[in-house]
Amino acid sequence: MKRVIGIFLCLFSLIGYFVSFHYLLLGSTITLTFWLGLWLLIPKKFFDLTWNIKKGRGYWISFSLYLLFHLLLYGFFYYIILGAFIYLPIYNIYVDASITPPIQYFLYWIANSPAIGIIIAGYEMGIFPFTTFIGILLALLIGANIEKILKLKNLLNAYKRSTALIAIPTLGVVSGTSCCLSLPSLIIYFVALDIGIISSVLPILASPIYFGFVWYGLPISSVLILLFNLKDLNKVVNKLESSKCEIRKENPS
Repeated sequence: MKRVIGIFLCLFSLIGYFVSFHYLLLGSTITLTFWLGLWLLIPKKFFDLTWNIKKGRGYWISFSLYLLFHLLLYGFFYYIILGAFIYLPIYNIYVDASITPPIQYFLYWIANSPAIGIIIAGYEMGIFPFTTFIGILLALLIGANIEKILKLKNLLNAYKRSTALIAIPTLGVVSGTSCCLSLPSLIIYFVALDIGIISSVLPILASPIYFGFVWYGLPISSVLILLFNLKDLNKVVNKLESSKCEIRKENPS
């Protein structure tokens, strides 16, 4: 039933697309049902791994800090790169809707419209549907990974083994936050747009394909890396906990 509702909501977002030709803001708001439907389509196992776990301070700190960093990275720093600076010391919050494109750009449209715009002393920040959605997924995964790494560290200490073993899963978390690499990548992209005729390489960097990979491909890849890393961590932690239980049974106090 949950999947049926999710699919229905995703399809319902098409109504927003057609409505937006006459009522842009209303149509863009309706398209948010796509992201709600997509959220419902995420398997329950994902939330069992990332949310339905015992959460400590490490989980909440890493979750909160990453989500804030992610929104600032995609909403603030990229706006500066795009030149979104207003030469007035004004403060404002508004909802912005993108102009309705041809149907082949439907997915791109719902990924960026509607957006919440925030202006602070002339600096503008945008919060987009896709970056918010993917940011929450990444924050959940990073929080769960950090929580499992801390648990693994405690188990290794209990077994009196070297905690250097946690370096591998920690490296996985670092690799999983590769969307942070999008910032220098997009800087290269916008430079390439200006001087793309100078080199045969720069036109490639200035292409929509490269931009799509940086903006969408890297964060989605990060979700997959962190998910696989979390599954491996769970296997190691569960195995160590099982071994600990067996030792207790063999040596009852």
